[in-house]
Amino acid sequence: MAVTEIHEFKDKELEELSKFFYDNNPDHPELGNKELLLWSRGYRFVSRSRGAITGYIAQIPHIFRYGDKSEKTGIEHIGWSVALILKDFGDSPDAARRRTAYTHELLSKVENNPPWQFAAVGVVPEIEEFYRIRGHNVRRDCAKMYSRFTSPAKMLGYVKKSAVYSFPVKMLNCAFKYRRKYTSNKIKKITVFNPDWDNDWNSLLSSDYELYGERTAAYLNYKLTQPAKNYYAYIHSNRGYIIFREARHFIRDLHIVKICDLVGTENARFDLIGLALDFAGSVNAYGVVALGSVADEPFYRRSGLFISKPYVVTLNPKITSRMHVTFFDADLDNLW
Repeated sequence: MAVTEIHEFKDKELEELSKFFYDNNPDHPELGNKELLLWSRGYRFVSRSRGAITGYIAQIPHIFRYGDKSEKTGIEHIGWSVALILKDFGDSPDAARRRTAYTHELLSKVENNPPWQFAAVGVVPEIEEFYRIRGHNVRRDCAKMYSRFTSPAKMLGYVKKSAVYSFPVKMLNCAFKYRRKYTSNKIKKITVFNPDWDNDWNSLLSSDYELYGERTAAYLNYKLTQPAKNYYAYIHSNRGYIIFREARHFIRDLHIVKICDLVGTENARFDLIGLALDFAGSVNAYGVVALGSVADEPFYRRSGLFISKPYVVTLNPKITSRMHVTFFDADLDNLW
């Protein structure tokens, strides 16, 4: 069963596509924001049948560099597959066949888009085998989500754990304290990143990770302009920066602080995480979450974000190095 038509998104389809998102992706209505759709860069494909939109997929290109901890050198052209959304075809056997056909053809658009190599992050267990069948590696050795729950009962629901763990988490909060007396005079709030800092950020990332997303002022300043988001960016005089924001879920009772990006020496990162944790307390957030490399776990535990869980990354099998991923990579920070 062939899809009638797939083409690159056109601005004139904005109203229709926004409505399509709201109608067919109820868990994340924020993705239908028209300003966000226009702001998003990369490749965006729309499928149509009988004149109506039936599916959507996007691919975000990002250069990743091999770091000092890898045996390889050079770069990888990573094309993050994001926001595969399909029309609700119903529950009939024919509907299942149509879903499969649209999924296959939309994914094929981003799987065969050189030089960008297909990649995905945050893949749920139910579809892991589907990606393996298509020839991709499903990796748990790259990324982890790190968190600290200041309101354990609320946050345990976020990570799909029972509220009975609330008391043990409170006890662990006492055991894994964060650096409250950080050196704030070394931290400066900024609104724009300077291109002169680019080499420093990439040098720091290279020293810590096997494979990391390139950081430039152009990239970071673009990210800071995302519609409907209010970012806080700070630099540290001991070489480092942090970007975080307050996030409220549109459907569930969930109020957190997301550490969207963090680069720096260990001392600088300790101070900057202390700043983010203090901010979370000032706005009465339920917790703080960050995404980083599995290699970062000892650091995050010492910084107070002691709860961790693997975050699945799907990659080309030829990429064997462990990839460092933050919320700013792919479209992870487009969500609420």
